[in-house]
Amino acid sequence: MIKKFYILIITSLLIAIPTLVTAQDDKNLASFILRNHEANALPTVGNSDAEITVVEFFDYRCSYCAKQAKDFEKILNESKNMKIVYLEWPIFGDISDTAAKIALIIWDNYPDMYFDIHNGLMKLGPKMKKDSIISLLNKNNLDGDKIFSQALDQTENAVINENFKLARSLGLRGTPASVINDSIYPGYIKYEVLSKLVK
Repeated sequence: MIKKFYILIITSLLIAIPTLVTAQDDKNLASFILRNHEANALPTVGNSDAEITVVEFFDYRCSYCAKQAKDFEKILNESKNMKIVYLEWPIFGDISDTAAKIALIIWDNYPDMYFDIHNGLMKLGPKMKKDSIISLLNKNNLDGDKIFSQALDQTENAVINENFKLARSLGLRGTPASVINDSIYPGYIKYEVLSKLVK
């Protein structure tokens, strides 16, 4: 019995070692939590070689997320040493879920347009509706009706599902929530604080 117990302990350690080594190889917490996603699956803007990585969990109908989006846009224009990875986390459901799927469709097919569509959806905020989303897409020379229908046809989205798992594992309870390198910041981060964090 004792022999079997030691074998079980040793086996468990051997299984855990590769995970621990990989975690140590990651530059910071932000990089580590992104390992659960496939490469290029997540919308990313800014300098890909930046020393500062910001990971944001958000919902398009969250008013504080809209404020955070404005600050992030301003910071990105000021700093060349950061990148933002956007994790669609539609906790309000319904149209939020559809908007998140639309944003990921844009990222997959028109990555250069993601940031503009993302910020456009943020401006629609809590009052967003089907017509306003389609209008936003059309104004950006996209087929709004087609993309909206594509999003509705998705019963599951692997990226969004993984984002929910990550949020739970980090103990997040609402949006916005950001991981900046090795620290987690739940809630809205004021621009004055944010600008110091990313220097």
